[in-house]
Amino acid sequence: MADLSTQNPCGLAQRVATALMRAGGGTTACLQMPPAPGDASDTGQIGLDAPGFLSLPLSPAVFRKARATLGDGKLPRYELLVSADAVAAQVAQLKLSSAQALFAQATGVVVAGKLFLIEAVSSSENQGAAYLYRLLLQESAGEWSM
Repeated sequence: MADLSTQNPCGLAQRVATALMRAGGGTTACLQMPPAPGDASDTGQIGLDAPGFLSLPLSPAVFRKARATLGDGKLPRYELLVSADAVAAQVAQLKLSSAQALFAQATGVVVAGKLFLIEAVSSSENQGAAYLYRLLLQESAGEWSM
């Protein structure tokens, strides 16, 4: 028998995910975005000013080691679970079309002062609305100074 009832999305899953991450000791991750183009100064025009990255805070987030098995010489993988509310706020601030566009432009993620590269992004949805984003990360071989 088919369920013919109407279900209006009310944002309950987003609120529950955000509350659980905050209660579970959520942390803040910083999404590293490329610098905005258009440095009008003379030193910026010829490339003497080293452009900095735009650091976008994503909170609450949960950072944990992924359960994947490692082969010899491979760097460990990690998972970053981010509240959809935090991602939506950054998408709106940068005036992007979607969260996928935000993650596609990102150059990496900094968590606790360490740089990680984004390998994959997936989302968990309820009634067609994302409530959680899962980023599969790999530790960068280089050092990152905050």
